[in-house]
Amino acid sequence: MNCIVYHGSLASRQMIQQYEMYCKDARGRLIPGAYKFDALITTFEMILSDCPELREIEWRCVIIDEAHRLKNRNCKLLDSLKHMDLEHKVLLTGTPLQNTVEELFSLLHFLEPSQFPSEAEFLKDFGDLKTEEQVQKLQAILKPMMLRRLKEDVEKNLAPKQETIIEVELTNIQKKYYRAILEKNFSFLSKGAGHTNMPNLLNTMMELRKCCNHPYLINGAEEKILSEFRDSCPHHVPPDFHLQAMVRSAGKLVLIDKLLPKLKAGGHKVLIFSQMVRCLDILEDYLIQKRNCGEPPIEFHIEFNMMMEEVPVRAHRRARARQPAAGRFSKADSDRFVFLLCTRAGGLGINLTAADTCIIFDSDWNPQNDLQVGGHLGGVPLGRSCAFWEVSGGLCLPNLSSADRDDVRRCF
Repeated sequence: MNCIVYHGSLASRQMIQQYEMYCKDARGRLIPGAYKFDALITTFEMILSDCPELREIEWRCVIIDEAHRLKNRNCKLLDSLKHMDLEHKVLLTGTPLQNTVEELFSLLHFLEPSQFPSEAEFLKDFGDLKTEEQVQKLQAILKPMMLRRLKEDVEKNLAPKQETIIEVELTNIQKKYYRAILEKNFSFLSKGAGHTNMPNLLNTMMELRKCCNHPYLINGAEEKILSEFRDSCPHHVPPDFHLQAMVRSAGKLVLIDKLLPKLKAGGHKVLIFSQMVRCLDILEDYLIQKRNCGEPPIEFHIEFNMMMEEVPVRAHRRARARQPAAGRFSKADSDRFVFLLCTRAGGLGINLTAADTCIIFDSDWNPQNDLQVGGHLGGVPLGRSCAFWEVSGGLCLPNLSSADRDDVRRCF
């Protein structure tokens, strides 16, 4: 089988089109319908860039990994694929239903537009999914179209995954800022959840979430906390006072500071997820300072929306450096044991099955993103522990997420 990788710069792709894709006659003219390749591997971005060229080919089959990228019916990627001549379509995804039933319809309409022509009719039958009859009817529709493969179906010797929610108390510093945020936004809170007031409430909620993760996320808080910590040590400021102030300021970081040495001593490999890139920055600063104090090496990888600025000191990674970083982390003889990721990077196909411990530093608004994160613990052999920890403090959102997860799981 002749397989080509269609990727690279514009000049590189033009070279591939000219010399690798099409058969030519003795005069150098293209032979219609005759191709040199049997399979072509490419990315979503290349489809968007070169759709006019790719849609000239009659494709016998298209296999789309991370197919939840097609959940938005109005996205350009889905529109580009609809303009291509595709005889057979195969979608691979761990989350066919993430937020709403509309997203599921988008996938079904792409697969079988004649069977699912009307979104309005589909939502009329399954828009709310409140009754068991609706769930059973949807399951009957999905059954002939969906092949569900579970880990236990593929590998019988995987360790069971233990899921634990750890409740962490806010520190006094966090409580002070938490109260200040509430008092500052009291006028918005007292108005209730009206349509015009909703943006103010969401902004307040986000500030509270920042406070619960770490007060350094609040503008101007870091300088004040460091100044107060320095004033509390008038005679002798410890050399690691930046590290001490950072840890003591947040209950979640106090927990992380206690957990990591024990996990390292036990030979575990740890993934730490957060949905806030700035929160990952704080965790990275913490780990760097711990390393400077003699702690073991770590591997940093922070990814968000597939585009990050590469900064030498802070070790942000571009998309092309994602898998090499994962490879260094996953080597059997590697001494790197902590890997930082954004929760939204959990669906980007990163292979981190060497990890046996996953810590959700803060829950995502969408519970399906947290569920997908747990899939990274898929390669732990039987006989070893496999832990999935969700850290909760202040705003108790994991309890809400658990109910949402159960509703989604009923459909599949």
